[in-house]
Amino acid sequence: MDTKEPLKLSILVPTIGRKKEVGELLQSIVDCFFDFSYEIIIIDQNGSNLLDEIISVFQHQLPINHHKVEFRGLSKAKNYGAKIASGAFISFPDDDCLIFKDTYSKAFEEINTHNLDLVFGKCIDKEGKDSVLNFNNEAYFLNKNNMIGGFVEATVVCKKEVFDDFQFDENMGAGTFFGAEEGFDWVYRLLTTSKHKIYYTPKIKFYHPQVILDKGDLTSLNRVFKYRCGTAYLCVKHGFNFTYYKRLILTKIATFLFLLKNKNVAEYYRVEAMALQIGKIFAKKLNHVQK
Repeated sequence: MDTKEPLKLSILVPTIGRKKEVGELLQSIVDCFFDFSYEIIIIDQNGSNLLDEIISVFQHQLPINHHKVEFRGLSKAKNYGAKIASGAFISFPDDDCLIFKDTYSKAFEEINTHNLDLVFGKCIDKEGKDSVLNFNNEAYFLNKNNMIGGFVEATVVCKKEVFDDFQFDENMGAGTFFGAEEGFDWVYRLLTTSKHKIYYTPKIKFYHPQVILDKGDLTSLNRVFKYRCGTAYLCVKHGFNFTYYKRLILTKIATFLFLLKNKNVAEYYRVEAMALQIGKIFAKKLNHVQK
């Protein structure tokens, strides 16, 4: 008779272009000493041997499954990982995240306390400040009206069965033209068409480098263009016309206001406005937008 304990958690790590960071993430997991069964699935989109050395270093310390894939795209990689995962629960830390020693223990504590299907935490930098977005300070159950500031998919711990009916839209996310908002789309669909219990708490923390950047440097321009193309796709897909035009008008006003005060910031908002318009054109041309 097989008495092997069922896997509790599958930690899925889609990655491309990062070696040092993946090593640091794996080391953070080594340092956690989990008291539950788990697996780590590396979805390697590098198309090379970039991670082979790192994987070999940790292979004897961690239950790693290294999958080299030929496709690109963060959402596609997450869906792929969820399909092959063996754990009852799934987590998607970014490849430049770190796990704290109490990250998953607190997640499972909240899941058990509130009988949750999904729980979200927050990302912080080395100083303990919000690093990806401005998160809410209080814990609460998510609904369509209060979801802003209560989720980012890199912090989710969710039941694997959620993915039976709700996958990430592979037209969206890093590695695609519409480079963001796949998490919003995913959570919004869950809240709209399912009865899954979804909770946010700031008690659950992941380390993530600071990306709430000064506006106007090349990195921020590249990021905001990709993100706002994703925003446009999201708005077209779900009919968020008011949200779209409100953001577009605000960015154009901001461009004008900063022209004399700070040209770098003005350029940031100009690129943002352009991305919203270009993203909408391309999103409307797609005849296979997923609902």
